Amino acid sequence: MSDYRWRDSPDTIARLINANEIQTVSTQQVLLKPNEACAMIVDGRIGDILTETLLKNMAGGFSRWIGDKMGVTASDRRLLFAMTGPMDYWIPFEGQLADGEAVKGFANLRMRMNLEDVPKLLNYFANNSPVLNRDGLISIIASEVNARVVTPCLASCATAADLRAGSFLDRFEMTAESGMRNLLSNLGFTLLKAFPITNPTDMELVMKHRASVQAKTAGTQANVEAQLAHYSQTETLTLARIEMETNVARARAQGKVTIELETELKELRAQEARWNAERTHERGKMEMRNEEADAKTKRAMDMFAGVQDRKAERIASQQNFQNQRMEQQNDLQTKMMEMAANNGALTPEVMQEFLKQQTAQKAVDSSGAPNPNMAQQTCACGTSLSPGWNACPSCGSPIA
Repeated sequence: MSDYRWRDSPDTIARLINANEIQTVSTQQVLLKPNEACAMIVDGRIGDILTETLLKNMAGGFSRWIGDKMGVTASDRRLLFAMTGPMDYWIPFEGQLADGEAVKGFANLRMRMNLEDVPKLLNYFANNSPVLNRDGLISIIASEVNARVVTPCLASCATAADLRAGSFLDRFEMTAESGMRNLLSNLGFTLLKAFPITNPTDMELVMKHRASVQAKTAGTQANVEAQLAHYSQTETLTLARIEMETNVARARAQGKVTIELETELKELRAQEARWNAERTHERGKMEMRNEEADAKTKRAMDMFAGVQDRKAERIASQQNFQNQRMEQQNDLQTKMMEMAANNGALTPEVMQEFLKQQTAQKAVDSSGAPNPNMAQQTCACGTSLSPGWNACPSCGSPIA
């Protein structure tokens, strides 16, 4: 027993098979799927319609051959296979809109076959080949679809915009359902869905081209604006970079100037410190010299004051000594005069001698006193020098 394939292409819709023409040694069997059906036609009468089953002893085999020879089996046995599942059919069309614009496209019809309507295919196979495929069915219904559905629907559209409206699709489907009911019913098909697929019209192509040009122009404008914005950003960035570099250079220059000024300031401060040190040193030396000069002057003044005091004391001592001696001499002379007078020896010669001795003694006493008529000396510093000084009391210079 072997399997028989009634459908060898996806486009095959139905096939009418004469079982008497299948002469094979082995018996043929067919497996019917859920979307496949088989109608038995025996001696011109329609028998059972089967689906989802396995047909055994469909044809061929030795026993059926013997039965045919003996006239036991039916003289005419035919099997009508058909697809009951939904299938899409694309029917090309050409038409015009109300404004005369040409329209091209496809009318899509989605149809299926009910199980009880499978025997209606015999109307087709009565005058056509025993195989019905997609192209064969399209050739049968195409002219009526164009006449009853496409042309009236296109004529109701004033412009291409109406062609794309949802109302046109609904009108197309309703027109197809009502206009194609008789033809499809005679062939055993049921219309499930109908809708048109139209190519872009000339005006739509023009509008598309215009929109493309406008989009291209807008894109070019957008690119130009983007480029200008990029240039603006680049300019802003460049200016910001130049400003930053300028600020950095200015800061560096200010830093250099600041460093130079700080260096000069440090040098000036160092020079000022050196000058202050030198001035302090000179002031110290001057103060030391002044102190030394003051000390020398004070020492000289002290020495001069001591000399003057000692001189005054010496003069006073000499004066006292002379006064005392003069008093002693005067007393002695007075006593001698009294003695001479008492003894009667006070003669003019004695008085004269007495006066000579007294005069000589005064001359001797007055010889050690300073002479007020002597010339007063002056030191090189302008200080007046008194007789008997050995050094100047102001500058300390020795006196020759």
